[in-house]
Amino acid sequence: MSSAILFLNRWSLYEDERRWENRLAAPELVFDPETDRVTYLCDEGGRSGVPSDAERVHVVPDFGDVDGVLELVDAIVRDEGPFDHVIGFSEMLLDLAATLRERYGIPGPGVEETSRFRDKSVMKERVSRAGLRVPRWATCHTEEQTLAAAEEFGYPVIVKPVRGASSQGVREIASAEELRALCAERSLDDLEIEEFVQGDILHVDGVLDAEGKPLFLCTSRYISTCLDYEALGTPLGSVFQTDPEVRDRCEDFAVRCLTALGLRGSAFHLELFDTGDELVFLEVGARVPGADVSYVINDVHGVNLWRLWVDVLLGRSVYLPVPDPSLSGGWLIIQGPKPLPRKVTAATPLLGHIPYVYRELVPRPGEVLESRPGSYATLQGGRFLFRGGTQKQIEEAVSQASAQYRLTTEPLP
Repeated sequence: MSSAILFLNRWSLYEDERRWENRLAAPELVFDPETDRVTYLCDEGGRSGVPSDAERVHVVPDFGDVDGVLELVDAIVRDEGPFDHVIGFSEMLLDLAATLRERYGIPGPGVEETSRFRDKSVMKERVSRAGLRVPRWATCHTEEQTLAAAEEFGYPVIVKPVRGASSQGVREIASAEELRALCAERSLDDLEIEEFVQGDILHVDGVLDAEGKPLFLCTSRYISTCLDYEALGTPLGSVFQTDPEVRDRCEDFAVRCLTALGLRGSAFHLELFDTGDELVFLEVGARVPGADVSYVINDVHGVNLWRLWVDVLLGRSVYLPVPDPSLSGGWLIIQGPKPLPRKVTAATPLLGHIPYVYRELVPRPGEVLESRPGSYATLQGGRFLFRGGTQKQIEEAVSQASAQYRLTTEPLP
């Protein structure tokens, strides 16, 4: 049975063959031209991610202009007919996709369901009500109330946007004086405050079927944290966990959190703390993991999470290879210097020099590094993918790569 699909896209595809970002999510890999009638709605940045031979392509100046997008989609529906599905892979398009589904009576997550995976206060409330451990938190309203919450939790505390991604705008606050300064410099309307949880951070990634049962799960442990990457420039990466006890414990906790949130028929990226004594929910996104997680999963386990997600959404039969849980893999991103832009003068390739590195994206002399806040899967100071060894060997290789990589740049003229 054919499906009429409205596909929202803000991601580019690059002709540079060194660059793999967004390629697994390319329409040619996730849609079937014989059964899927796809209409593309993209911005200028996403235009290159649309197949060159696509017949139904519409460009919006700004996805953030919801009224403008709705006006255009109204016209598309009048001209092309109704849609059976609305699909958007970017986390920044999930709210818009939910709005479109409700407006046109299209099956799939609506605004309320989507808010459980976009609004950090809503998701913690739902998970907490299910009896699962979450950080103590409060939505910020006034300076007095926020300071009182911090005193209750104890410093340091974390202040973050209620709706955000990639640790953008997240702050670790060490004292009342620092918190007062933050309250003085910006509005509190879109922020929450939560206790600082000491422990390792892991992430569980996968896809749930239409009944909410896991089709594929993979547990990884972060090297450093997203917050340290953004705030301190610390290299960021993660490594697949192969210890059955660690995997079973984390994956069971993750599935219980997802059940509490009512997630079904979706990819997900769930982060959690391991304090040594307990697991603590951090946050979850109803989408494929960012950075290079999905690429290493595909290369190690043969599972394209984007394709699997679309297969579930469209009700297709799912054919999965049987993953070998003993196989590990990992990725590492090294941030470029600040402030940007800067021109690269030299970089040290690691492919062929450090074991288990099988792909790299190292900027060439003369290339310009530009700031792309919140975008891990793009040209950074350096990106490296690892596979072929045990978990311990991959962890050692990631550490070695982080220590040995060198990048030199100069200001633009």
